[in-house]
Amino acid sequence: MKKLILFSMLTTLIIGVISIPLEAIAKDVYEFTISVETAPDRERNRGIQIFINELEEKSNGRFKAKFFQSAQLYKGKDILKALTLGTVEMGVPGVWWLDKINPNAALTALPMFYAQPPEVTEKLVDGEFGKELADSIEKKMNVVIPGKWYELGYVHLHTTKKEIKTLNDLKDLKIRYFGSPANSSRLQALGANPIPVPWPDMSMALMRGTVDGLITSYSAMYGAKLVDAGIKYSVMDRQYFLHYVPMCSKKFWDALPTDLQILFTEVWNRSVPKQRAIARELQKKGELAIEQLLKKKGGKIFRPSDETLAKWREHIMPTQAKLVKKLNIDPNLVETAKKMLGM
Repeated sequence: MKKLILFSMLTTLIIGVISIPLEAIAKDVYEFTISVETAPDRERNRGIQIFINELEEKSNGRFKAKFFQSAQLYKGKDILKALTLGTVEMGVPGVWWLDKINPNAALTALPMFYAQPPEVTEKLVDGEFGKELADSIEKKMNVVIPGKWYELGYVHLHTTKKEIKTLNDLKDLKIRYFGSPANSSRLQALGANPIPVPWPDMSMALMRGTVDGLITSYSAMYGAKLVDAGIKYSVMDRQYFLHYVPMCSKKFWDALPTDLQILFTEVWNRSVPKQRAIARELQKKGELAIEQLLKKKGGKIFRPSDETLAKWREHIMPTQAKLVKKLNIDPNLVETAKKMLGM
């Protein structure tokens, strides 16, 4: 009798376990680290936080992200190596770091994109160019690019002592540049003397007169308080439209079940338009805030007309062919972009 009761209890227990819905059985939790060098209030960081919140919610806790900001883990130039080695699971580096891996990443820094509308560059990176570049970078870096690119926005020209209204005004001014040699070449073609300066040293370089100005975005200039460091004039010339590229280490990505890979990509792509809207809002706020600060110092923002900027672009276009060859950018890709631009 006791054996019969024990057998009955064991059978009931087994049936009970079998009848538990699959979703109720505990599943693996996938923890991953995201590293960026910008501060929490910046456009990239705010987009990533939107992504993290939705990913953890939609995965029912199967994803758990650790978000390290302000270069707590890696600086911008170091994140690529960390992703390749798999020492960090995710990063969202600026496209300007990628041309050393694939020269075609410098395409949008070429003279033909100078002062073009943002929709032009967005169409390019969201289309076949963006896919082909992503495929190439994935193979060379051993990473996965899970979706579309985030936006930073335009960088413009800013100076300390001299107001720039014509190209002659730029002659021999020492202007800090960053990233691709295409940025240096463009400034040189405009008449300036380009000088590389690490971002953390920017304020001191302005105060000491090491440089006479720089190219950067309004939101970055406001955040770094560069008006206090000596910036007095700004030219809203739309030098270069910048993006951030999402990347995951392949080691992390391959460890994810297929359903979570799909969810990761879907959630990331849903965050992209939200992030781009935030970026444009922050750039506009930065522009207005910088304008007020400059006025207090007797300075101002000069906003050239589209016609003027088109003439400036025409002035630097003769340097493009030589630059394309120097940077080893695919000539066929350049021709495709020129057709898209109506050139």
